[in-house]
Amino acid sequence: MLGGGILCADLAAAQGASASDSWASLPSFAWPQPAEDERSRWAGSYARMSTGFAVVSSKRFGSYAGPTVGFEGGRMWQDGSIVYGVVGGFDYLAALRGGATPAFGGVAYTRDFSGGVGLKVGTLVTPDVLVYAKAGAVAVHEKLRFGATPSSLPFTREDIVVRPEARVGVEWAVTDRLTVGLEAGVVGPGLN
Repeated sequence: MLGGGILCADLAAAQGASASDSWASLPSFAWPQPAEDERSRWAGSYARMSTGFAVVSSKRFGSYAGPTVGFEGGRMWQDGSIVYGVVGGFDYLAALRGGATPAFGGVAYTRDFSGGVGLKVGTLVTPDVLVYAKAGAVAVHEKLRFGATPSSLPFTREDIVVRPEARVGVEWAVTDRLTVGLEAGVVGPGLN
């Protein structure tokens, strides 16, 4: 009986239904979107890659500079115009200028790999611009190069040291996926 009903169905009637009527009853599997006032590009978990150019200067150890590439991730929360959270990451700096060969009796310092964790707190100047500060600790692979002296040949000492650090910066969210920023910071002496 069921087979007879199918055979007798009017095939032209099925073609007469509009496409919008046929799709309207299908279930939607999309994640619910937050309300417009709950949306924030600054809150939530994130991961990003960065690249730039670093310049490091010290009265005692001279200076060095080079390109840097890194990865950062974390979890941020927003309360009004205040943004805060926990961040962590690592980066590599290829020192191309300075610090490679110290002068006679001189000392030079460079670092290449580093990774750390910290707290980040900032305020939104506009919905797209965040001014922030970070504080935390960083583990650094560093090299001290000592120049020749009248009584010794030049030598290098390498070590991994944990240091406290503080940074300030500004980020501009150009789009939801692209942020441009500028950051400056200080690193303290090694922790024992």
